[in-house]
Amino acid sequence: MSLDDLRTSPPQSSPSSRKKQSLSWLLPTGLILGFLVILGLLFGSRLLPALAVKTAPVITIRAGESSEPDETTPKGSNSQRDQKGSLLFQASGWVEPDPFITFVPTLVNGVVEEVHALEGQAVKKGDLLATLIDEDSRLDLNTAERNFKSLQKQIIAHCTGFNLIKAEITSSRKNIEALATLVTEARDTLSRLQKLSLGSVSQQQVVQANLALARHQAKLAEAEAEIPRLLAQEAQLQAQEEAMKAKLEVLATARDRAQLALDRTRISAPIDGVVLHLHVAPGKKRMLEMDDPKSATIVELYDPEKLQARIDVPLNEASSLSVGQAVDLVSDLLPDRTFNGKVTRITGQADLQRNTLQAKVEITNPDPRLRPEMLVRAKFFALPGTQNLGHASSAPGRLSLFVPEAALISESEVWVVSPDSHAQRRSIKLGKAIREGHRLVLEGLRSGESVILPPHDELIKGARVKVSTPSQ
Repeated sequence: MSLDDLRTSPPQSSPSSRKKQSLSWLLPTGLILGFLVILGLLFGSRLLPALAVKTAPVITIRAGESSEPDETTPKGSNSQRDQKGSLLFQASGWVEPDPFITFVPTLVNGVVEEVHALEGQAVKKGDLLATLIDEDSRLDLNTAERNFKSLQKQIIAHCTGFNLIKAEITSSRKNIEALATLVTEARDTLSRLQKLSLGSVSQQQVVQANLALARHQAKLAEAEAEIPRLLAQEAQLQAQEEAMKAKLEVLATARDRAQLALDRTRISAPIDGVVLHLHVAPGKKRMLEMDDPKSATIVELYDPEKLQARIDVPLNEASSLSVGQAVDLVSDLLPDRTFNGKVTRITGQADLQRNTLQAKVEITNPDPRLRPEMLVRAKFFALPGTQNLGHASSAPGRLSLFVPEAALISESEVWVVSPDSHAQRRSIKLGKAIREGHRLVLEGLRSGESVILPPHDELIKGARVKVSTPSQ
């Protein structure tokens, strides 16, 4: 092969290099496809064409603006309306103890030995609920009692010293009387010797008589000094007795504390009630002064004769609330029975998330089968003298919602535009009131929402819609 042949012949590529060149387009193609898939997942619904629909807002009318009576008008007799007033609104809530749950704690640290009550059980005041292991408490009480009795006996032994002191004082006084007689005798003898003429007695006898008088006077002074010492010793014994009695009172307090600690190992019911929650089991530890607020709780009790309902009242109805107004309560447990109630207080803070204000309603005729946290439906009535011919619409500040009749799919459904511009099929509850082609809505819609007007044939749940207002 010549040099010219080498210059003109094309270079021969290896099979591996040709394979690499054929696969090099896969990486950028895969990146582009992945990017398109991500865009489709994130914004696919927005990229699709939206269905153009006509909408109408849910109309909000304040009470007093509508002259038509609505579904909230009570169906009872005239005498019932006169007693309770007109029906203002309805709301849901829960049953709870009135005014609060009774927590029964242990007042000493310990381990539960036995539990004598179960959840839902009715108990009487003084009934035993639980017992703690009490061996340590019994030993502490025995020690305190022995210390108390020991000091009592010490005081009795100490007080015998008073008799000895009194005997010594009596003996010293008798001795003083005897010594005083001797002093008088010596003084008389000396006086007689001094009155004799010189030479009748020797000078030595006079000196001895004088010394005898001095000796007896010294012994008398010594005996008289013994009395204050004995009296001081008696006062010391008395002070020691008072100190021991004060210590005895301390030991008596310690004994009473030990007895109290032993008594507290038996936890009893403070009221007649029903066990709402049981927080213990045999072998479980109960401790005071722990971070857990229920670390010492044995049971929670409530009085079935004192129940109330905690009602969440929508803020657009809260202006009709008044302390003392009548309320009817119905529970799913007893659907055929109506419980009478009365608003006792309104909470001081509204619920921001629920947009409600809570009202406490006393249940005047509770049933033993009612339990805390059971759902109830409450009907609030106007105070007597504040209603207008029994129409709920006379309550000041109350809002009513109306939806166009044309937007109704049926008597219980409408199409609603969601905040992200999608069609939602919503179940609603309608009232009987009609105003200018609009129906009263009792449940299912909120003020400010938009409903979709016909045609509804092309609508499907979740479809993206393009909102346009109907032509006037």
